[in-house]
Amino acid sequence: MITKIKTKYKAHKLQSAQKKEERQQLRSAILNAPSAFDQAVISWEAPEYVAYKKGPVWKITMVLLVAIIAILSLYYNAWSLALVVVVFAIVYKLVNLEHPRNMEIKISEIGIKVGLRKYSYGKIKAFWLIYEPPFVQTLNLRVDGEWIGDITIQLGDQDPAQVREYLISKIPEMEGKMESFSDIFVRLFKI
Repeated sequence: MITKIKTKYKAHKLQSAQKKEERQQLRSAILNAPSAFDQAVISWEAPEYVAYKKGPVWKITMVLLVAIIAILSLYYNAWSLALVVVVFAIVYKLVNLEHPRNMEIKISEIGIKVGLRKYSYGKIKAFWLIYEPPFVQTLNLRVDGEWIGDITIQLGDQDPAQVREYLISKIPEMEGKMESFSDIFVRLFKI
């Protein structure tokens, strides 16, 4: 009786695993299937984000800053702040162990594809370029219906004039838009 139950349980687990594998393959096939987004007018590869090189002075300064904040928090009986600061520092270190992946960016007749994400021109409210080499070279999109409304795409070696010339015929441009304070802060402190 027990062996029969074990056999049925193993068969059920095997069947569940096979169905899960089939769903993953189907999802992968759907995501990787060629679409009109893949018929690029302009395309390039660029990293997901700019990874700043942090020297030993930066690392020592950050360790001291985290230690001072944690010690002062404990001294003033704010142990939760000390815990949050230390956990934040650990998570930041773990996240930054990975290098940014290179993403393929394609601008097509119907929208913009960044890696596997697709943004049709109907969802994009506006775009703007920030081009101040060697510090900032980005294409920014304001997208409707996204949790994060503004998307930053690195231009890499792509000619910004060519990108602007094409996109201006498809979506409105936000002129005079500058780099945000938070982006400047992140860039200056190499966060």
